[in-house]
Amino acid sequence: MKLKEETEELWNRYHFTPQQALSQNFLIDPHIIERIIDATEAGKDDVILEIGAGTGLLTRRLTERAGCILAVEIDELLCQILREELKEKKNLEVIQRDICQVSWERRKLSFRSVKVVGNLPYHLASSILLKLIREKWVKFMVVMLQREVGERLLSPPGSRRRGVMTVLLSHFGHLSKIIDVPPQAFIPRPKVSSSLFKITPQDTADLVDENLFARVVKAAFSARRKMLINSFAQALGLARAEIEQILINSGINPRRRAEQLTVEEFVKLSRILSKERSKGKIGY
Repeated sequence: MKLKEETEELWNRYHFTPQQALSQNFLIDPHIIERIIDATEAGKDDVILEIGAGTGLLTRRLTERAGCILAVEIDELLCQILREELKEKKNLEVIQRDICQVSWERRKLSFRSVKVVGNLPYHLASSILLKLIREKWVKFMVVMLQREVGERLLSPPGSRRRGVMTVLLSHFGHLSKIIDVPPQAFIPRPKVSSSLFKITPQDTADLVDENLFARVVKAAFSARRKMLINSFAQALGLARAEIEQILINSGINPRRRAEQLTVEEFVKLSRILSKERSKGKIGY
């Protein structure tokens, strides 16, 4: 039985109907599923966190390779399907929660590192990635994203597609595309194309205060069509002359725009702002 028919048979048996509001599009392409499995490099010592386990096609394959699978699924009926259809899998735990609401404090103590896998809901992908990439227990992520989102995240300095998430994810981790995925690889077919990415977190704690860095990046893009001197003055509440001097000290032309800056320039600027704040010269 093909994966499409297998999935539809499950839906009929459990009286399930996909919800567009939850971005429920189910992967049915066996080639893509194998690419995901290969990208995880899953072994018996691995803990896998799967986001949006759905009907369990990928979940089943993961349980055959990894030591422990934590399958997070928000839909109650899908969780019922997972628990019933995969009840023989002793290394699987199904968690019915919104991934954005799950607290991992207790679990972090027992897991040395976790590999994350998921077909992320298009409307929540950015917030999920930004939360997980800063978690110390995440080894790497293999995630499906809307292709347009992925292209923005990979956009180089100077590109108009470049934004806050581009800079933050480039700073907190390394992003690489594995393969493009067409709409026909899913049912129901989404209106957009997707891409599979691998994202590996990197430790940035010694480079700059992470919270300050995030605030500086968001301030820079708060008025993206404006010059940096205007964006920072407005978003940080600093005098134009003050921020102009800080930008010059950072080696950055105050007339440049946010999308033109490299991650390294944002880091340097954040360091100087941190020093000025510690001296009491600025109080944002």
